[in-house]
Amino acid sequence: MWGQFIVFMGSFIAVTNPPTWDYQDLFNDNIAKVCGVLLAWLAFQLLRPSSDARRSRRHIRALRLAFLDQLRRRPLLSESRFESQIYHRISQLSHSRDEQAHVWLLRWGAVLLNCSHIVWQLRQWRADSATLMEVRDSSLQNLQRIISSRGVQHSSLDLILAELERMIAPLLALGSNGARELAGIIWRLRCSLAQSKQAVPG
Repeated sequence: MWGQFIVFMGSFIAVTNPPTWDYQDLFNDNIAKVCGVLLAWLAFQLLRPSSDARRSRRHIRALRLAFLDQLRRRPLLSESRFESQIYHRISQLSHSRDEQAHVWLLRWGAVLLNCSHIVWQLRQWRADSATLMEVRDSSLQNLQRIISSRGVQHSSLDLILAELERMIAPLLALGSNGARELAGIIWRLRCSLAQSKQAVPG
């Protein structure tokens, strides 16, 4: 604000100096000064430092996009690279004065990191039963309906959590080792997704 005030006042004082009798030079000079003021104002608006809250929202949105990449059949980032990106984003606000923004970023990072680990476990899990593989594929497809680049879809989240819970009982009833292992992975996925309700920035 003080920088803009100094630039404006200095230019206006220069414009009101006693003019010369060369009106063309006076006209060009004053236009240049007014344009300089406008360019300085535009530079201050574009180059103003962002607040910690805006930075945290920008990092959270980047994490959401990276997590959506993890849900693809062939993600661009490996599990370890996605994990390192989360830690990098969190470290960007390690010295933030906005403690709440840092806490929100930590929560989002923890939730998405846990979900990512379980997604990779589901992707690597194999079974001879076509029914179990269909259940596995269904649980992976449901994740894409929950999180978007703008945040959590709460209506879809509640439905998916209930659906994941309904999947567990039939799997345990089968009694096979593969079914019990898949039920355990889906249970961990449900617990991790439930934490996203508390990881929504205000």
